[in-house]
Amino acid sequence: MKRSAPLFSALAAVAVLCSSCSSIRATERGDASAIADRIWAFGQAHPDGFTLDIRTMTEPTEGVAVSYAATQDSHSREQLEAVVSHALEHDGYVGGWLNDDDGLYYFDSTRLFPEDALDDAIRFGRENGQRSVFALSTLTDVPIPTETNTLPSSSAAR
Repeated sequence: MKRSAPLFSALAAVAVLCSSCSSIRATERGDASAIADRIWAFGQAHPDGFTLDIRTMTEPTEGVAVSYAATQDSHSREQLEAVVSHALEHDGYVGGWLNDDDGLYYFDSTRLFPEDALDDAIRFGRENGQRSVFALSTLTDVPIPTETNTLPSSSAAR
């Protein structure tokens, strides 16, 4: 009988963990909504664009920001919540920018690369169907070459 007590305790612990997993997921969904509200307001105050670490609600000043394809074409508050959820599951960055061509404000889940890894950022951008990456320290939009063998020098963003 005593041997089954630890087993029972272990099973009880697993049951508690599993029940807390579902409440954590519900909390994350609620957090995504609350974070999306803050980012929506932040975007309205920053019409020229931004990159935001949604874990700290701060703007990084260095790095190369590249958007994920999975969150492209997100414009509405509802779509922003999906962008935040993606960012929470990945790198924790959200970017926003105004497209002068169509007048729409875009929100994207973003991956940040070190500025000395521009080639990697461009490769990731190409894999995610992006036309450019953004160097934060210089506020420079770096176009992604259309030819697969052509990558700009890593110093191009500086």
